[in-house]
Amino acid sequence: MILSFKAQFKEPILNGTKIHTIREDKPDRWKPGMKIHAATGVRTPNYDCFFESKCVSTQEIWICRYPSYKDIKIDGRHVTEIIFDDRSTTQLAKNDGFEDINDLFEFFFPKDGYGMFKGKIIHWTDFKY
Repeated sequence: MILSFKAQFKEPILNGTKIHTIREDKPDRWKPGMKIHAATGVRTPNYDCFFESKCVSTQEIWICRYPSYKDIKIDGRHVTEIIFDDRSTTQLAKNDGFEDINDLFEFFFPKDGYGMFKGKIIHWTDFKY
């Protein structure tokens, strides 16, 4: 199945620093064993399938951002609350192709947006949290 990526994520995927992606998956499509076709320019003349792999595993993720509260849960376990210099959140952000946890939050909630995101971490390596 095709996974569409912004151009900024192509090189981190190819050099192995981005080892998973976080996606909304309301229809619960992503399962271990599924083929992954990572591409930029999906549904355009610039389509570029730059990486092929398979889904090794998935994990549920909840990302919450409110004025006085930030939280990330993976498979129901808190990764961190409020303090973002924690090693596990830094690792999560870097493994998903971001500079740091603040960049990850900005990506999911741009311009100081608030709310809750529920989705899946789609892994194409054996790494799990």
